[in-house]
Amino acid sequence: MAPRHTVGVVFGGRSTEHQISIRSARSVTRALREGGHRVYPLGVALDGSWLDRETSQTALSGERDTLEAPGSSVGGEVLASLRHLLEAPVEVAFPLIHGTWGEDGTLQGLFEMLDLPYVGAGVAASAIAMDKVQCKRLLEAVGVPTVDFIAVRRAQWAEQREEILQQVTRLCGPPIFVKPAVGGSSVGVRRVVEPRDISAAIDFALRFDDQVLIERGVAGRELECAVLGYENLQASVVGEIIPGAEFYDYADKYIDDGARLEMPAQLPDALAGRIRDTAVEAFASIGGIGMARVDFLLEGDDGLFVNEINTLPGFTDISMYPKLWELAGVPLPDLAGRLVDVAVRRHADRGKLNEGIHDFIKEL
Repeated sequence: MAPRHTVGVVFGGRSTEHQISIRSARSVTRALREGGHRVYPLGVALDGSWLDRETSQTALSGERDTLEAPGSSVGGEVLASLRHLLEAPVEVAFPLIHGTWGEDGTLQGLFEMLDLPYVGAGVAASAIAMDKVQCKRLLEAVGVPTVDFIAVRRAQWAEQREEILQQVTRLCGPPIFVKPAVGGSSVGVRRVVEPRDISAAIDFALRFDDQVLIERGVAGRELECAVLGYENLQASVVGEIIPGAEFYDYADKYIDDGARLEMPAQLPDALAGRIRDTAVEAFASIGGIGMARVDFLLEGDDGLFVNEINTLPGFTDISMYPKLWELAGVPLPDLAGRLVDVAVRRHADRGKLNEGIHDFIKEL
């Protein structure tokens, strides 16, 4: 079978999830090739430099676990390295840069400027989902349940530390979770049980972002549901994360291997259906297209909350998103192919809209 598309797999990047991105890219590359696509590797170094095909390939083949630019690449040199993307003979981009500068709308905006079809959510949906505070505010506005929270900016914390600590204790009270507003893979997140530790947790989270999200701690189950599609979004079966630590943090996900995945989660049919419907509603409410993993917290028997929406979920060997779809009868090669098809269809539809806009401008 002839290759259907030449897909540029974009991976690496400047975020704290650089190595996870490489692992995701290896899985997706195998799946795309198995599905008949041609893959063109587009690695991005830790400093943001775009790398040539040969250097990128060394990470996909397992020869290295990080990507670094040859020599020092800053300022104009990083900008000049974009030629590797601009000159790449790709028809569709498949971004797999998790975290900041990858799933926060910045990379998607670059693809929009280049008029290049790309897999996953668009600029606005990516940016909203990545900012936990903005996402929770939007979900609240449309009636999707979220956990009680307080948002604190760096300047506020510097000027109103005591007032904020009192507010946190009054509205949330330990246990609480303190998170950077923007970030992924639980980097910078701490669970706080003692009031005396709140201040240190906020200081720690502010090392990763200028705004901190403080949430009420929910003693319950961690559930996940995968969403896929374009005009008609579909939800997978529901899975459960059983953490091996106090909560499902970065080490538990990728280093200690202590967490267990329960697929499908043991849930009443009605509750599982409610989770699937809510996952689709949440993703649709932020204008989502393509894919997302929607994470839930279940408190008691029916206290259901959307914890976050991940518009560029992991595709590693242990990642829940592809595993849930495989359980639903969509193996990874088919899943990757569907995502590419969505990207092509969306780009074609946006092209028609742009033609209409151009015609309107000409008529003015």
